[in-house]
Amino acid sequence: MDNTIRITGKIREAVKLPMCGKDSQGNLYEVDNLSLMKNGRRFLPVMGEFHFSRYEPEDWEEELLKMKAGGITVTATYVFWIHHEERRGEWDFGGCRDLRGFLETCRRVGMQVWLRIGPWAHGECRNGGFPDWLTEEFGSRLRSNDPGYLKEVRRLYQKIGEQAAGEMAKDGGPIIGIQLENEYGHCGGGPSSQEECMEHMRTLKRMALEAGMEVPYYTSTGWGGGIVVDGETLPVLGGYVDAPWAEHVQEMPASANFLFSSYKQDENIGSDLKRQESRQFTFDISRNPYLTAELGGGLQPTSHRRTYPWPEDIEAQALCMLGGGANLLGYYMYHGGINPEGKETTLQESRATGYNNDLPVKSYDFQTCIRESGEVNESYGRLRRLHLLLQDFGEELAGSETCFPEKFPESPEDLHTLRTTARVNPESRTGFLFINNHQRKRRMEERKDAAVKLVFPESELVIDHLFLKPGSCAVIPFSLPVGEAFLEKTNASLLCRLGSRYFFYGSKEVCENPFYQWRGEAGDVVTLTEEQAARACRLGDALYVTEYQDSCLIEQEGKIYLISSHAQEKVICYRAEGGPKVFTVKAQETDVPVRFTPLEPDAENRAGSEAVGKAAGYCEYEVCIGDVPVDKLHQLYLEADYVGDRAELYLDGRLADDWFTNGETWHAALKRFDYPASLVLRIYSSDSPIPNPYDNQVYYDLPVEKGCALRGVKAVAEYKTEL
Repeated sequence: MDNTIRITGKIREAVKLPMCGKDSQGNLYEVDNLSLMKNGRRFLPVMGEFHFSRYEPEDWEEELLKMKAGGITVTATYVFWIHHEERRGEWDFGGCRDLRGFLETCRRVGMQVWLRIGPWAHGECRNGGFPDWLTEEFGSRLRSNDPGYLKEVRRLYQKIGEQAAGEMAKDGGPIIGIQLENEYGHCGGGPSSQEECMEHMRTLKRMALEAGMEVPYYTSTGWGGGIVVDGETLPVLGGYVDAPWAEHVQEMPASANFLFSSYKQDENIGSDLKRQESRQFTFDISRNPYLTAELGGGLQPTSHRRTYPWPEDIEAQALCMLGGGANLLGYYMYHGGINPEGKETTLQESRATGYNNDLPVKSYDFQTCIRESGEVNESYGRLRRLHLLLQDFGEELAGSETCFPEKFPESPEDLHTLRTTARVNPESRTGFLFINNHQRKRRMEERKDAAVKLVFPESELVIDHLFLKPGSCAVIPFSLPVGEAFLEKTNASLLCRLGSRYFFYGSKEVCENPFYQWRGEAGDVVTLTEEQAARACRLGDALYVTEYQDSCLIEQEGKIYLISSHAQEKVICYRAEGGPKVFTVKAQETDVPVRFTPLEPDAENRAGSEAVGKAAGYCEYEVCIGDVPVDKLHQLYLEADYVGDRAELYLDGRLADDWFTNGETWHAALKRFDYPASLVLRIYSSDSPIPNPYDNQVYYDLPVEKGCALRGVKAVAEYKTEL
C-alpha cells in the first residue's frame, strides 16, 4: 500500500527548560522540549490575536466572548508604542488605548493573555509601531543596545508594567506569556553579529522583568533567522496561505504550508522586510517545543495585492501545522479591527513611511475569523472544529509522537499523492490520523474508499472507508477510549465529547455510512455533517448547533445568547444523555431604510469638491440612514455594493472607515459611529489605484468588476437574543 505510516512507539526524552511560574491559585506552569505543561500535565492552547487599541472598549467583552466561543483560550495583543506615545512624553492609555481596562476585561471573561510588548511590533502599523520622533532621533541605532535607545525602551516598558501591574498570572491576572520584539534579526534590527543580537534580546528580557513583567513564558519569533535565545525565550513560528506583502502582482506558487512537515519554515513571512539572506533557525529545535503564533487566520489586503483567504485555506493550513507536531496553535489575526485616530499622522503602514506596502488608513479587517465589523466568518466555524478537539484531547496530542508517511508528495503541485500524517501518544497508544485534501487555488483528487496503513512494531491497522472531497481535511482517531467502550478505528473526524458521548463528523457520504469498529461493546456516538460541525459551539455542558453559519453563540453572565442577522433561527442542543432538543429563537425583525444620492458640488459635509474629485478619480454619494430602533437590534451594518479600487466613509468631514476592494461587499459596523443619520461614501475609480512600482497594477484573487459607481446600499440588522 502506498499510504503507509510507520509508528515507532518510542517515547521521546522530555527535558525541562529553565522557564516556569505559578499563578495566584498555585498552578505551576512549566515547559519542556515537547510542550507547555500545567501542574505536570501537558496542554495545547489555542491563541488568537486581537488588538485592543484597534477596537472599541465598550465591545471588548463581547468580542472576547466570541473568541472564547470559537475555542480561543489565549488572546495575543500588541502594545503599539506609537498608539500610546505618539508625541514624546505624552502618554495615552485612554479609550481604545486603555491597556489596563483591556486586561481587566480579559480577567473578567476568563481569557488568558500573551502580551506582545515590542518595542518594535510591525503589525502593519506606522513605523512598525515606533513613534516618528523615535525613528527620527535614533535611525540606525534602533533595535540595538545603544544606551540612548535602551533608555527610551525602558520608559516604554515601565509604562506597560504600570498598566499591567497586578495583571500577571502570579497576581491573579490573565497574562501568562510575554513576547519580546518581533521578527528580530529577520525583518530589520540587529547589530553586525548574531551574538550582539542575542545580547539585545537578553537585555530586553531583563528590562521587562525590571518593569514587573514576570510571567511563566517568554517568546520571540523564530522564522527566517529570527533571534531566539535558547533557555531565555521560546521560539514561535507561523505561516500564511498567501503573501499580500509580496513584491509583485502575480499569483504565488503553490504553498508548502499545505503539506505536512515538522517545524515548518514559511519562506514568505516578512519577505518584503527581510534584511538578511540567512534563513536558518537560530535555536536548537531539539531543545524547544514546536509552537506557533502567526498562523494566518486571514490576509490583510494591500494596495497592490488583494489576496483572499478561502475558509478551506485557513482550516487546511492550521490542520497541517497541528498534524506536523505543533503544540500551540496561534493565529494572526483572529479578530480584525480598525486603526485609531492619530494625533499627528495616520497610523497605518505605507510606502510614505519607508515600507513596501500601502494599507487602508483605517481598516485592519484581515479577512479573518471575526471581521473588523464583529461578524463571524466561515473560517471561524471551520477552525472551531479543530479547537473543540484540542479542548478535549490536547493533552493526548501534546505528548504524542509525530509520524510521517513513507511516501511524501513530490511538491505542493503534487495533487495526487495522499497527504497524511499521524500523531500517536506513546503511553496511551491513542492516535490521530491527519489528512489534508486541499491545496490553495488548486483542485486535489477526490478520494473514494481510500485507506491508510499504520504499521506498529507488533501490529498493523488499516484506516479505510475514507471519503475525501477536494478541498476537505480530516482528523480521524484510532485506538480511542469512548467512555467504557473502545473504538479501534473509524472513517469520521473526531469533534469533541460530552461526558461519555462522543461527537464525530464527516462528509455526506460518511454520514450516510459511518464506519465505527469497536472492540467489544459499542460506545455512545453522534455523527454530524461537516456543515453541522462547523456550526457547533460548546457552552457549559451542552453542544449547540446553530442554523446559520454566520450566527454566533456566547455565554455572558451565566446566560447564553444568540447573535445573528436572522430574526428567527433554530438551534439544536445536545447533552451528554438523551436526544437533541430544538430551540426556536425569535427576535422582532427590524428593517432600517437606506438611500443614497450622488453628491453635487458644494453639498453639505462634502469630503472634496467636484473638480478635485474628477482629478483624483473618485465619485461621492450621500448615504442617508433611517431611524434606527436601537432597543430592537444589537448592531446595524451598512452593506455597500460598489465598483472601484477602494472606498472611504466620511462622518462630518472626517474619515471614519475605509476599504480596499477585494471582491466582497463591504460591511461597516454603524454602532461604532453612534448610528449616524448621514455619511459620505467616496469611491475611487479602478483606473486610479494607489501608485505602486508594478506599473500601478493590482492583483485580485476574487473576480472584481472595474469602474467607479455605487450599485446599492442596505442596512443589515443584527439581533442578540437569549436562548
